Amino acid sequence: MTTPKTPSAAKAATDAAAKAATDATDAAQKVAASATQAATRATEELSKAVDDTTARVNDFNGKIVDAAKQSGNLAVDTYEKTVFSLLDLQEKFAEATPVEWVADLAKAQVSFARELTATTATTARDLLK
Repeated sequence: MTTPKTPSAAKAATDAAAKAATDATDAAQKVAASATQAATRATEELSKAVDDTTARVNDFNGKIVDAAKQSGNLAVDTYEKTVFSLLDLQEKFAEATPVEWVADLAKAQVSFARELTATTATTARDLLK
């Protein structure tokens, strides 16, 4: 009868297990490296997309602010011209009044209103800069 060659069979099994473990480790490392590269690429692409979107939003916000300033300045100019036109008309009425003290009072009121309007308009323009 022949005796089984257990030591060499055990060695072969051990060697096969060690090779399988090495191969599995190598495969796992390759998968991990590939996953890391994919994650890095995805992160870079996401970061670039976020940066691009942020730049577009900032540009859009700048345009909105500029448009609002232009609208504000136009409103202030229109307000100032309208008030000055009304004050010019009031001043003409004052000059046409035959009662001198009424004319003087109206002219003083017009002068005060002009200064107040000019100051308000200047302040508004300064705030819109």
